[in-house]
Amino acid sequence: MKAKIIGVLILVAIVAFVSNQVLVIEKGTEGQYTGVVAFDANASSGSDWQHIAAEISGNAVDINTLDLAELGAGKSVKFKATVEEFTSKANGKRNSITIKPENYSGNYKFTVQLGSIYSGTAIRDVQTVKKFGDFTNQTEWSQYAKALNNQVHENVVAPLGINSEVKGKNVNITGAATATGSEVLITPVEMSFE
Repeated sequence: MKAKIIGVLILVAIVAFVSNQVLVIEKGTEGQYTGVVAFDANASSGSDWQHIAAEISGNAVDINTLDLAELGAGKSVKFKATVEEFTSKANGKRNSITIKPENYSGNYKFTVQLGSIYSGTAIRDVQTVKKFGDFTNQTEWSQYAKALNNQVHENVVAPLGINSEVKGKNVNITGAATATGSEVLITPVEMSFE
């Protein structure tokens, strides 16, 4: 009887000892244990950027050949234009230029966004390097769009140091364009001033 009680007590002690063991996992290494790796939108967009910029440039059509009423969610476009106005809002975080494309005579207003905050998902939506099914959920898909806009700023816009002095200059632009009503918004993947 004493042997049974001692055996039970030893078993209880072992169970208590084992159940109090905790595995501490260092932050960032969770995927080694779960197989699930945290999504990094910046890394993903950074590795895709050159391919996406090349694809948009390769697919770009002259904006004067498009029916702008059907531009909708986005197309890859290219054109030469004259800068009519430079605008800076939100403490310089929502900069843009209003432009007039060469040989354009319609009533649309054309704006090129210059960041550092960008509206919309045009770059993500016109590219085919990645599709929604490549992501776990809508949140990752949205983070990817924002990260691509950051790539635009870092690789295309910021290096140009654009300010109000560009008014009246000619600019060559390739990018993704969307239309809402009579306004066309362009997010550039290539831009140069003459």
